[in-house]
Amino acid sequence: MIIRLFKLATVVFVAAVLSACTTGGEKGNPTPASSSSTSSQSTSGSEVPARPSSLQLGSVDACKLLTPDQMKQIQAVATRPVELDLVRGAKSPSCHYRGEDSFTYTVGAVTHKGVAYWLGNPGNVNTKVISVADFGAVEIELKGGSGFDCSVAIDVADGQQLMVSYVPTSASEKDQSVLCGKAEKAADLALATLKTLK
Repeated sequence: MIIRLFKLATVVFVAAVLSACTTGGEKGNPTPASSSSTSSQSTSGSEVPARPSSLQLGSVDACKLLTPDQMKQIQAVATRPVELDLVRGAKSPSCHYRGEDSFTYTVGAVTHKGVAYWLGNPGNVNTKVISVADFGAVEIELKGGSGFDCSVAIDVADGQQLMVSYVPTSASEKDQSVLCGKAEKAADLALATLKTLK
């Protein structure tokens, strides 16, 4: 039953995100980054801060972006590689990290569109510019979907984004700020691993 609920939640989320997406390229240039080192700080405006470095996703295995120690920190116990339509235009190599309880994290390496994609006309999603370990990012949640899921897309390179989602598969988790906090924590961990890969 839990697996069926998760599959339904994933299908609904992907369909909603796809219907919210618009065609077109990147928009605007990044503004200078703030001097804060806060892992999850909200920034004003709709421009993504300049990234401190470029981290390419082309050959990254999404199921290795969370180490065994990091998986313990978020109580994930198993991985499963998948190809997902995270951003319209191409499938992205991704990984489901299943939790001990009723939840799943998804980590995806999007290499055909950067995070500015989410800031043009997001449609059925609400977006907020944040920072994750000094990298600009966009927090994404479905409009009217409080307690359903939360995603964080990190600006890691030109035209690329590291996308991390948290989807509870139990109706007991309804606090959107908690869901987004969990997505941001997992995004921070995945980004830390990505920085070590050459």
